[in-house]
Amino acid sequence: MKSSLKGDYVMAQLSKEQIFGALDHDLFEIYGQPKWTLGENTCDTYSVYADVLLCPECERSTPDDYLPVIESDPELTVAFGTWFLSRAFRENVKMNQELGRDLTLSISVLGFQADHPEFVDRVIELAALTGMSFNNLQFELSEKQPIGPTGIENLIRLHNELGIRLALDNFGRGFSNIILLRRIPFKIVQLSKEFISNIDNMENEFRIAVAIQQFAQVLDLTVCAKGVETPEQLELAHEIGFKMAQGFLIGRPMPMNELKSFIKTYRLPKVESLTASKQAPVSFKMI
Repeated sequence: MKSSLKGDYVMAQLSKEQIFGALDHDLFEIYGQPKWTLGENTCDTYSVYADVLLCPECERSTPDDYLPVIESDPELTVAFGTWFLSRAFRENVKMNQELGRDLTLSISVLGFQADHPEFVDRVIELAALTGMSFNNLQFELSEKQPIGPTGIENLIRLHNELGIRLALDNFGRGFSNIILLRRIPFKIVQLSKEFISNIDNMENEFRIAVAIQQFAQVLDLTVCAKGVETPEQLELAHEIGFKMAQGFLIGRPMPMNELKSFIKTYRLPKVESLTASKQAPVSFKMI
């Protein structure tokens, strides 16, 4: 297995064997990205991601290097998903204890992962092992894979039996479509960067965003704007009525100790002042 961890020093995409090897040797690291509650200047929720360093001489591999491989393989989806849940749960429990907060962990779940018959039992088991509170947990259903009847039933159980909140990620892309809203009790829809990037300079894009907010309001859904990169986009998201925002303007994915400092010490300027300042709130090292 050791040889599978070395690979080439520069690689476009990791192999299945390299990913399994990285899991066996615990080479993945967790990063967190804050989700901002608009109008309240608080960060109560964060998403998590992972990257991996296969060897000291290798370049760090980001999700773009390994997620396509995981997403194409049911066995790898389940193996990586189990590791990801366990590590993210532990980090959330640790950070909430250190900060005295009840921060919500928002973690992506793939269709293959949710479709596994033991998915709910695995979530319950990992929560018990790590001390994770279901009240502090939110699952984001990824648009990357289709979800079958078993996966839909599992997500409904997580919501109805355990009280776990559900978010439909990247609404309007891939398998993340309006039909799922009829079958799964989502509380949040997350708009991808494509819906946000031009709302400040294209009238049609702005109207679509407004229509989505009105649609969500009728269904009692909260909208999170992803990919917010400018003060103007953040201000418009707030004016439209979106309740949450995420993007490089607010904070890039960062090591968990940096995220803890961000949440503990940083407060975003009020939305009304952003256009005048034209300043990104803070700069973080990219992963």
